[in-house]
Amino acid sequence: MPKVVVLRYGHRTVRDYRVSSHCCLVARAFGAKQIIIDGERDESILKSISDVSARWGGKFKVEFADGWKKTVEEYKKKGYFVVHLTMYGLSLQKKIRTIKNKEKILVIVGSQKVEPGVYELSDLNISVTLQPHSEIAALAVTLDRIFGGKELEKKFSGAKIRVKPMKKGKNVVKR
Repeated sequence: MPKVVVLRYGHRTVRDYRVSSHCCLVARAFGAKQIIIDGERDESILKSISDVSARWGGKFKVEFADGWKKTVEEYKKKGYFVVHLTMYGLSLQKKIRTIKNKEKILVIVGSQKVEPGVYELSDLNISVTLQPHSEIAALAVTLDRIFGGKELEKKFSGAKIRVKPMKKGKNVVKR
């Protein structure tokens, strides 16, 4: 399984709080090890996602970046393959083999208008569809393709809360 880190590009506290929070939740639930948030520092996201991890388990990490470019260059030096999710990119389904065979992957998920440098520094610019849609959906689909669905059955160590699947109703088990 590859090690995946997500870079949330261009977070703006007032405008992007919910979307960035949901990017964090999707990254965590769908198998990424970490998310790095570039843009305005937002302690409420850090607190919220840390609380989720403490209750629901796992070792997911949230960090803030000192600039997207510095972060991308640093991860490239560490051997990460950089995948930028954009509706203008190459088809995910045609490039997924190339992506999922990499040992370490940095997935960039945009927020505000993306600078041309992001397209240039990325190893691949990938489109989940060639239509406007949610970056959260693009991240979920991409992670699912990278991990081949195995992340959907992942067990989170240290969980204080677990859902017991049921045909009807809901059952939450607390430790």
